Amino acid sequence: MENSIILGSGILLLIMYFWDLKNNKPDLRTMIKIGIFSGISYILYITQFIKYPQGGGISLFSMVPVMLLSILYGRTVGLTAGLIFGLSKMLNGMFVVHPAQFLLDYVLSTMGLGLACVFGRENKFKIFMGCLFAVVVSVGMNILSGAVYFGQYAPEGMNVWWYSFIYNGSSAGVEGILCTVIVAVFPIKRIINRFDGTKNTIEMIDKFDEEKNIIELKQEG
Repeated sequence: MENSIILGSGILLLIMYFWDLKNNKPDLRTMIKIGIFSGISYILYITQFIKYPQGGGISLFSMVPVMLLSILYGRTVGLTAGLIFGLSKMLNGMFVVHPAQFLLDYVLSTMGLGLACVFGRENKFKIFMGCLFAVVVSVGMNILSGAVYFGQYAPEGMNVWWYSFIYNGSSAGVEGILCTVIVAVFPIKRIINRFDGTKNTIEMIDKFDEEKNIIELKQEG
């Protein structure tokens, strides 16, 4: 029963995501940035400080690029980067006992990082709270997966939920808090101004090219 609930809920969330993606399609430049940031997250992920025996551990702040991209470009872009990052984890090895567990550990947990933008980016407090929320969602997926699918690893007599909370909280949870602090101290406004300036410059160039083409067509006519 629990497998069906988790699997059904996960599929529903993915349907909602793809519907959102359909209505907010990133342009080519944004897709390239999504690929670059997702790749950086994967490289940081395979650089681990601490590796746990049943999987997971503390990596080199692999959550930062996805959360940063979410803050800069919004929810849809952040979720997409999280999805690509999660699927790329399979390149480093994977352990799947059920399709629902696959969704929790390799899809939904990393997509949750893309919610870092939910409270806005007007000040560092909102950025911090958004990143913290994203980490809670992400780690929450891991805790659910651990309790439901890996409870057999809990010490005898220990509650599986408490075991999963300690296991994932001391690994992904600790890394997530560190990543939240790192993103919060980033000079976000300066980055946003630079990105916006670059975007405006590109738009001006594109507009100039369009006007130039229109003039040329009129002259040919």
